[in-house]
Amino acid sequence: MTQPTSGPPAALPGTDAGWLWDPSIVFLNHGSFGSLPLAVAEAAERHRRFIEAQPIARLGRGVADLLRAPKEALGTLLGAPPDRLGLIENATAGIAAVLRNMPWRPGDEVVTTGHVYGAVRQALFRERDLRGITIREVPVPLPVRSVDDVVGRVVSALTSRTRLVLVDHVTSPTALVLPVREIVKACREHGAAVMVDGAHAPGMLPLELDRLGADWYTGNLHKWVYAPKGCAFLYASAERAHETHPASISHHYGAGMELEFGWQGTRDVGAWMAITEAIDWMNAFGEGAVMNHNKHLAEWAHQRMLDSGFFESISPMDGSMRGSMAACRLDARWRDRFTSVEALQAAILSTGAVEVPCMDLHGDWLLRVSAAPHNRPWQYERLIDTMRALDSLA
Repeated sequence: MTQPTSGPPAALPGTDAGWLWDPSIVFLNHGSFGSLPLAVAEAAERHRRFIEAQPIARLGRGVADLLRAPKEALGTLLGAPPDRLGLIENATAGIAAVLRNMPWRPGDEVVTTGHVYGAVRQALFRERDLRGITIREVPVPLPVRSVDDVVGRVVSALTSRTRLVLVDHVTSPTALVLPVREIVKACREHGAAVMVDGAHAPGMLPLELDRLGADWYTGNLHKWVYAPKGCAFLYASAERAHETHPASISHHYGAGMELEFGWQGTRDVGAWMAITEAIDWMNAFGEGAVMNHNKHLAEWAHQRMLDSGFFESISPMDGSMRGSMAACRLDARWRDRFTSVEALQAAILSTGAVEVPCMDLHGDWLLRVSAAPHNRPWQYERLIDTMRALDSLA
C-alpha cells in the first residue's frame, strides 16, 4: 500500500482551468457530484445537438450505434464485457433494479453494514414492507482498525436465510474502501448472492468486475470518471445477466441486457455518449495518473486534518482503506456548539466559502473531504483555518 508522502503531490498539468465550477467556492465535495471538465461538458452538448438534428433516425432507430463506443470504453475501464453492462442514470437505479427483480420469499434476509447509503437503506425498507424480507444491518464501529474486522463482521451475520449481501465498495459517510473481494469470496462460499454498491469506486479504484466475482455491481460515472450527471452502470455476472432487468421496463423485456438496457424509454443519451470523452479525458494524463494523484492528495489532506487537532482518524493509518476521499470524526465540542451537522456544514460554507459535507453516522459527526484534479493544498488549509475561526467564536 502506498504510504502518505511528506508533502502533497504536484498538480496534474492543465487542471487549473477547464472546469465549470465557481472559483469563489473552495469545492471539497467531488465525491457527491462535482462540476464537469469543460471538454466533457462540451462533448455532451455536441452529442445532444447531433441527436436533436435527427431525433428519430439517431435516437429512435440508431440508439444502439450511439451507445456502442461508450459501452466499449466503459467495458475496458471496468474489466467487463459491454453486453453485460447496462447504462443507467445513477447507482440508486442499479440497486432498485436488482432488488425489484429478486424472487423474494417471506423471511429471506439481506445483510448489509451500518455504513450503507441512506437511499439504499430506504430501498431495502421498501422491499421489507412489500415482500416481508428481513434486513440485517451489521454494525461496523469507528474507528475501523483493519479489513479483517469488516470481513469478519459481515461473515458472522450470514445465516441459512441470507439471500443477498449488499455491500459498499467505498462507503459514502466514512469514505472507507471496504474489502469487497474478500467479502464476495466468503459470501459465495456460503451460497449467498452479492451485490456491490460501487457508487464511488469507478475512477477511484482499479476495477476488474468479471474477476471480482460479485453477482451484480453498480457504479456512478459522474464522480471519479468525470462524466455528466445521469451516467452510471449496472453490471451482472454471466450467471445473473438473464435475470437482470432495468427498473424501467420497456419494449425489450426478456431480450437480454444489451437490448433491455439499450432502450429504457426516452433518455438523455447525449450524456451517456460523453462517457467516451470522460474516459479519454482521464487517460490523457497517463494510465492511472488521475487516480494516483487523487489518492496521494487525499492521504496528505487526511494527515493535515489530523495535525490540526480538530479531527480524529476513523481508518487505518497505513491508508489501506482510503481512496480519493478522507473522512474524519469531529470531537464533542462541535456537537455542543451546533444543533446539527447541517448547521455546521452551513457555517463552514458561510464563514470560509468551503463546500464540504458533514454527516451524522449513528451519533458520530464526520467531515469528509474529496481530492480531485482541480483541488490544491491551500484549499484544505482554508478548511482548517475555517474550523479554527469557528472554534474561536465559542
